[in-house]
Amino acid sequence: MSLPRLFKPFQQVHGASVHPLLSSWFQSELGQELLKQEKDILDRVLPSIFGYHLVQTGIGEPQWLAESSTIHNKLYVSEQPQRSDQYHCVCSRLDELSLATESIDVAVLHHSLDFDSSPHRALREISRAVIPGGHIVIVGFNPWSLWGIARFFLMHSAAMPWSGNFLSPYRLSDWLKLLDFQVEGYESTAFGLPTANKRTRNFFNWLAYLGQRIWQQRGGVYVLVAVKQVSTLTPIKTRFKRVTDSLVNIPIAGIAKPSTRKPFSPGGSSES
Repeated sequence: MSLPRLFKPFQQVHGASVHPLLSSWFQSELGQELLKQEKDILDRVLPSIFGYHLVQTGIGEPQWLAESSTIHNKLYVSEQPQRSDQYHCVCSRLDELSLATESIDVAVLHHSLDFDSSPHRALREISRAVIPGGHIVIVGFNPWSLWGIARFFLMHSAAMPWSGNFLSPYRLSDWLKLLDFQVEGYESTAFGLPTANKRTRNFFNWLAYLGQRIWQQRGGVYVLVAVKQVSTLTPIKTRFKRVTDSLVNIPIAGIAKPSTRKPFSPGGSSES
């Protein structure tokens, strides 16, 4: 009899070192190229989303990706203290979000669900803070891609970002549907091989070209936009019966009328 292998989540393996490890990876050549591609997509998406308050979340060193948004009040939420001239920074766990219910218009999740030990709970907390009609923009690694294939072989190692969750966009769509969100759009990028070696990438450029033409939703990274549904309550009018409908018609004929008496006179007799 063989028992199943125990797989420990990356948070238990790395602990608090997840933040510096992921920050170091984003500083690499491959990480910088990926950030540029992600920012190009967000620069096309965010200017068309309006509101008063925008929240961006992330892991490790902050990546300010919402500069193209027309929303002036920007908030950055992270588990570690951060400072910025453009954002108001709040130190909070994503699965225990320190934001009021229905207080933000746009939430940008930059790989936050990929590196959270309870991504479903974190998404539920974010959805709680978004107002009806507000948007959630999720940036994540796609398991159904060449990057996902590489992660399949490297997920048990300590290397970043392969030890992350890599949540499928279709799985996220189901979660969002349960939270009363509707997916408005989806776009992916990073169709090439996940390697920093320029020679290798140039040699397999045909894979990236083929992916952009045929497998447009199979890039290594996706950007998913969802809007929170506005619940419309239709008042139901209660039908009251009219009082006249509930009365029973009683025939008047045949009912004895009260007798009339003559006025009483002292010393006399009254006859009826």
